[in-house]
Amino acid sequence: MVIDNFITISGGGYNDIKKSLKDWIDLYSESLQGGLKFELYKNDQSNYIIKVDNRLDNERFFYLVNYLNYPVDIEYKVNVEGFTTGKDENVLKGKKLMVYISPNDTDFDNVFVITNEKKNYKVDFGGKITEVNETNNFRQPVDILLYNPEIFKTSPGKYSENPKNPEHLLGWFWWNIDKRFKVIFFVFLGLFTILQIYGYYNKKDFEYFIFVFGWGLCSWYLFDYKMLKSDKHYLYCLLISIVFGVYVVLRFQSTGLFLFTALYPLLLLAIQKPTRLIFKSLVKREPVFDTPPPTTKDFVYMLILVGVPLLSYFLIMLMLK
Repeated sequence: MVIDNFITISGGGYNDIKKSLKDWIDLYSESLQGGLKFELYKNDQSNYIIKVDNRLDNERFFYLVNYLNYPVDIEYKVNVEGFTTGKDENVLKGKKLMVYISPNDTDFDNVFVITNEKKNYKVDFGGKITEVNETNNFRQPVDILLYNPEIFKTSPGKYSENPKNPEHLLGWFWWNIDKRFKVIFFVFLGLFTILQIYGYYNKKDFEYFIFVFGWGLCSWYLFDYKMLKSDKHYLYCLLISIVFGVYVVLRFQSTGLFLFTALYPLLLLAIQKPTRLIFKSLVKREPVFDTPPPTTKDFVYMLILVGVPLLSYFLIMLMLK
């Protein structure tokens, strides 16, 4: 009998697999329907199967496969493969899917999918599906004997159509980077335009608000860590920072705090890119900038992003003297 909506795991210890599954359920609790059932089986030595509730959508099924490969604060070497059917309105709908992490993956925030038609796709967590060339072949285990599972269920009452945890801020809007970027950009542009009109009448307060505006840009870059994963949006942010920096320097022609306001968004982006890539290489997942930080590694990442640009600014000021 062919089983749909299940995940096979080779390698690792049972307790680690169990903890990874429970952690994922807790992490996504506000975006999961109450009463979803996940059955964990130990098939044989170091081989495990997770039978996933059929109500789970493809998107979160992909997240689960990815998280089991790259759990937070659990170190193991496993091979994870998911088997499901395409449900969402996209090129995968109606097809049998084998979901896995490519050994050549360097992004850590996507999955690879092979259909029963032998077509290969990369699905990133921004919602983009790209056809790729992969050597893996579609297969689907059959005649699996499942017995004595350990069962985990999502808690009733936690599910929300507009979940509010960091991974799902504003629901679908949080996952659509393009729409989110455009909305926030035009909000900043509108505020900047209003400041120009206000500054015509009140120059003293205008300088203060420009200083706050610069910190607002930095806060956007720091907390929207998903946006900065996109090279295109990173470049947009870099251009915004350059334009703002040139404006501040030409408009105020001063040093000290105003020079810092001009430089800090640029310094932040210059530090963020290499720091993020190093983090991904070492930790095998994307860093999280959140309060409180979920792990010590994320705390160090946050400390570097905030502290190194500040240190760089003071070094630049010393060089200019």
